[in-house]
Amino acid sequence: MKSALQSIRKSQWRWDFAVASHGASFHAPQEVTRILGQSLGYAQEARLAIAKVLARHGFSGDVPMPDISTKEKAWAYIGVDGKKLQADKAEFMKTVVPKWVQSAKAQGKLIEL
Repeated sequence: MKSALQSIRKSQWRWDFAVASHGASFHAPQEVTRILGQSLGYAQEARLAIAKVLARHGFSGDVPMPDISTKEKAWAYIGVDGKKLQADKAEFMKTVVPKWVQSAKAQGKLIEL
């Protein structure tokens, strides 16, 4: 599993670097494509390594995957209380953000259109 985990880590780092670089796909599309290609290559290496581990342990079926087709299902799968998270966000937007806006206005740093 060590090589599989290392490949997953390498893949994720490259994917995050390429995708999170705002404007990179515009300013350096060939480089971003190259990095994403490397990311996919490492992901494939991880798949193969994991398939070998599964085969070594006698498992040859499809690996069951959780249904994470919605954020609510994904939250439930990883144990996040989605309703509390949304309530916390609503409270933050109601109490903290207005203070930021008020402070920005007081400092003349808020441009209103």
